[in-house]
Amino acid sequence: MGLEAGSLNREQTLHLALAMGKALLKNGAETSRVEDTISRFCHMHGYHDINVFVTPTVIILGDETSDGSTIISRIRSRSTNLNVISEVNDFSYNVNSWPLTYQQTLDYLDGLLHKAPPYGEWSVCTASAVSSAAFSMMLGGNAHDFIAAFITGGLSMVLLKQLGGYRPSAFWENALSGAAIGALAIMCCEMDGECTRTNIIVGALMPFLPGVAFTNGLRDYMAGDLMSGNARIAEAMLFATSIAIGLAFSLLIWHHWGWKLWA
Repeated sequence: MGLEAGSLNREQTLHLALAMGKALLKNGAETSRVEDTISRFCHMHGYHDINVFVTPTVIILGDETSDGSTIISRIRSRSTNLNVISEVNDFSYNVNSWPLTYQQTLDYLDGLLHKAPPYGEWSVCTASAVSSAAFSMMLGGNAHDFIAAFITGGLSMVLLKQLGGYRPSAFWENALSGAAIGALAIMCCEMDGECTRTNIIVGALMPFLPGVAFTNGLRDYMAGDLMSGNARIAEAMLFATSIAIGLAFSLLIWHHWGWKLWA
């Protein structure tokens, strides 16, 4: 027996809805999508009085009665995995033909919540190196800039992934990555006089920019979720600022050592 409309009690509906919301939010979905998916699932099973409140860091499900059931989940880390978002969306739109039972579905959603990305760390580092090199060429760089940006972007992403194992705050991760980009770009230019620092630095910065967070913030604004929109855009600005601080620190240190910053 699957999850036909009306087959779940209130508690089961809340637990499945929360599991769906957690899987979506932790893998990069915008707040409006999470709220819509949870509300639609609850309405489908006949619970129209359940209210949903979602921010980038918390999900709250409950009703307005004093003796009603309320479930809260704190979201402490988020990443981007569009495959998980797609799978949860497929499930939410095909509940009536879903073949799994309640417990099997709960296990399935829990598996999605802890599902590893379909690409490994070295694949991400390689993609970062290639995209950095490509961006440097788009900015008018030469072959020397291409190679230097490939090295700078790749090694900076390796540093970011290695720092992730120590679980520092996102601010310090991005700040140290920005410092690495500046230092590596300047060293490449000191070793090869035909490199252009501007092209290398800007190209290597591109994979680190928080475009997804900023876009989701704008989409939350458009959907009327002002609190979530503010939080996501502030997060994106904080990440961008931390990268800039790290880069500026690296350039400032190099300048005080006596080398010229710009050729």
